[in-house]
Parts: sequence; structure tokens; C-alpha cells
Amino acid sequence: MRSINVIRSTMILMKKSYLTHSITVFLVAFVVSLTWSYFARHMYSYNMDFPIIFGINSYPLICWTLALTAGYLLVDYLLKRLRITRFSLRLIGAISFYFIAVIIAETVGYHVFGVKDTSTAQYPGLPLCDCLHAPGWMQFAYFALGPLHWVVTQALPWTRQR
Repeated sequence: MRSINVIRSTMILMKKSYLTHSITVFLVAFVVSLTWSYFARHMYSYNMDFPIIFGINSYPLICWTLALTAGYLLVDYLLKRLRITRFSLRLIGAISFYFIAVIIAETVGYHVFGVKDTSTAQYPGLPLCDCLHAPGWMQFAYFALGPLHWVVTQALPWTRQR
């Protein structure tokens, strides 16, 4: 009976630990997304109506927060499953994942769902996928936000690989 209680207690602690970890990842993602959305707020005007909150378009704020959170948790899971422990290899894995994810998300959003940023429509998209129509600095930021979020979250002592 005692061993069952120990197992049950361990499972509860693991669930709380994962929940705390996920909340931390989400909060860091929200801060990164809020900072980005505020900085680039003049570059977001869509062909669809999205609420504007304190001058910030809610669409990129929500999408970036959710994408960074989900991306981090997925990358963290994959790196653990692959038993990759060296920071440099983990970073390369995270960068690779985020690059691919940005291209897929932007291509699907633009070509499948028809979400178009009218503020940046005059800029050429990325070759081959014809997505991410934005100035170069904004394209760079799109590819940098995922790895930036990953590194910042990894720097927190309670979110490092357990």
C-alpha cells in the first residue's frame, strides 16, 4: 500500500512540475510576443478584422504566443526523446525546427487560410513558398523569434532539461 502512495505522490509532483514548466514557457512566449507585436505594431494590418488592444493587433500576439509555446514544448520533447543533451546540438535542433515551422505556418496561413498582411503586401515573399511578404528585417525577426524564445527559456534555471 505504501508503494502505491509513493507512486501516486510522484505522479502528482510530476504533473505539477510539467504544469509549472508549461506555464513558464507560455509566460516567456507571451512576453516575447508582446514585445515583438508592440515593436512591429505599425507593420500589421490584415485583410481580415482582428481586435486591436492598446494599439497592438491581437492576431500576431496570440499566434506568436501559442506558436512559441507549442514549438518550445514540442522541441523540448523531441530533444529529450532523441537524448540530445549538449546545448549546442539542442540549439541547432531548435533553430532547425523553428525555421521549418515558420515556413510551414506562413505558407498555410497565406495560401490556405488567405490571411494577408496588407501593410507589407508590397514586399516580395520568400522564394519557393511565396509567403512572408515583409521587409528583410521583419523576415529575419520571424526566423529569430523562435530561437530567441528557446534560448531565453533555457536560461531560466527551472526550465532547463531535467
